[in-house]
Amino acid sequence: MTTEPASPAAPQRLFTALFPPPAACAAIDAERRRWAGLPRRLRPVPERMHLTLQFHDRVAPPQAQAWQAALATLRFEPFDIALVRAELWHAPHGTLAVLRVAPHPALTALHERTAELAAQAGLPREPRAYKPHLTALRQAERVTLAALAAPIVWRVQAVELIWSDLLARPPRYHRLGLFAAAERSQD
Repeated sequence: MTTEPASPAAPQRLFTALFPPPAACAAIDAERRRWAGLPRRLRPVPERMHLTLQFHDRVAPPQAQAWQAALATLRFEPFDIALVRAELWHAPHGTLAVLRVAPHPALTALHERTAELAAQAGLPREPRAYKPHLTALRQAERVTLAALAAPIVWRVQAVELIWSDLLARPPRYHRLGLFAAAERSQD
């Protein structure tokens, strides 16, 4: 992933996401390697695994800048989330193996707040219900899942705004913004 100081002039695929720290990425990768019927190439690579909060395709540069500015006002406290079960989802472009997140009010609130900030920037609300998950594997048509050995827990400390550049070879993620949680003040 690269950090980009400026956005290109063409519309972009943008999303806000929570990226697990390296230890959680390693645990996710270890879990998926336990599954039977894995494809030859495991995608996504661990450092690209994330939990999406909001996704918008074809965002014009003025809206992208407005969303980034709106996200700069985001305030939330750190919290822990847990990946608790694996599921196969059949999508238009193939089968995905996803890890579902245990319900958490702070995650729900963060999803709602980032949706409000996207709307403030002129981006439409997602009409489908939010199903928090992390895509652990693409091309999972022949995969047989196993139950997680244990929940995979990590502390959410930042939201990232990402430009998914599908025209780059190989496709790349560019970080356009990092919005850190506010630590609780000790009185």
